[in-house]
Amino acid sequence: MKKQIVGMVLAGGRVDELSVLTAKRPKSAVPIWGMYRFIDFVLSNMMHSGIDVVGVLSQYRPYSLNTHLAGGAPWDFVGRTRELKVLSPFLGSKDTDWYRGTADAIYQNLIFIEHYSPELVLIASADHVYSMDYRPMIRQHLATGAELTLALKEVPAHQAPMFGTAVLDERRRVVLYEEKSVKPKGNLASLTIYVFNTATLVERLRENAATGTTFQLYSEIIPRMVAEGARVFGYLFDGYWQYARTLDAYYAANMDIIGPDPPDLEAWQVRTNLTSGTLGDPTPALFRPTATVHSSLICPGAWVEGTVEASIVSPNVVIERGAVVRNSILMHGCHIAAGAFLDTVILDKSVTVGCNAQIGVGPMVANSGRADLPTSGVTVVGKGTTVPPRTVIGRNCILWPDIDGAAFPARTIPSATVVRP
Repeated sequence: MKKQIVGMVLAGGRVDELSVLTAKRPKSAVPIWGMYRFIDFVLSNMMHSGIDVVGVLSQYRPYSLNTHLAGGAPWDFVGRTRELKVLSPFLGSKDTDWYRGTADAIYQNLIFIEHYSPELVLIASADHVYSMDYRPMIRQHLATGAELTLALKEVPAHQAPMFGTAVLDERRRVVLYEEKSVKPKGNLASLTIYVFNTATLVERLRENAATGTTFQLYSEIIPRMVAEGARVFGYLFDGYWQYARTLDAYYAANMDIIGPDPPDLEAWQVRTNLTSGTLGDPTPALFRPTATVHSSLICPGAWVEGTVEASIVSPNVVIERGAVVRNSILMHGCHIAAGAFLDTVILDKSVTVGCNAQIGVGPMVANSGRADLPTSGVTVVGKGTTVPPRTVIGRNCILWPDIDGAAFPARTIPSATVVRP
């Protein structure tokens, strides 16, 4: 079956900076904005752009991601001519048992691409939040006769060192590409969205498999193509886009949806899987007579009896009478008992907070430059942890997953503390 274009989604990475949020899942499966996961955005973009054959490159702890994907059904990637295939590392006579990098991941799955004999391959990361119609980028790629087109976005100069950056000429041809340079010459950041001619991609991947050292598209294949004068062009994107690589950035990106200028989710038409782990769709949110809610996003299945202010409440969260939740993100299935108080907190899925417990209180204590702790004051509680009644937890703390209430280390956790099982 021949296709003009095939999509490949890079979805396997853990992102260490997200700490406990990626302890049990890749970043692509981390929830955001209450009811979505990072991968929902790229899959929805591909669906709306008419790309109906997609390979998802999965590697790190894939169970959560694979369950969420449900064979592609939530994005209509089902049928005789439509497909979503999860592509995991495998053992073979000449293959490694682990993807060595993004280029190696695509290389190991060339058989999937070649099965459809596409003219083009669109490769995109699954750890960004954005809405983009890929068709104008594809049209520009074809019109310029490009071998490779990169999606680029202008970023402030002080942020440019965080990204791969490009410099374009007047025809939008890439004349310089630098990967996370300390002092980049340009401020057009790569969005990790690439349109390749298939013949070019195959040739470059085979060359990289034989001679590469990092086996990454962004640090070896793209810079080499630019240096050799290949026809590499940039496509400029000016819409909302968030990388959210750190805990502080993840918290800020979540708060965007309830901020003064939120993305237009109705226009984005993001699809997700709401039924994983349940027997059906969540029930409507329920607000009891004692509930008070201000400037918050409340998802289906939530039960609110307490006070919620400037927060994101995911499906099937329970907030009992007298509890107060402010400036916080509560993921699926959390239970906040009566009288509890939360301020600037991220709770991963299925966290229980006991009666009259307090999280995110006390003075803002600096974390002494520790890279494993937030700096914005947000405290993060890992999946499945139980915070006992009357426990007091400070700011900039991290609690690891699956800490049982009976084994909690102390009833008072100072600010800038990491708690492990």
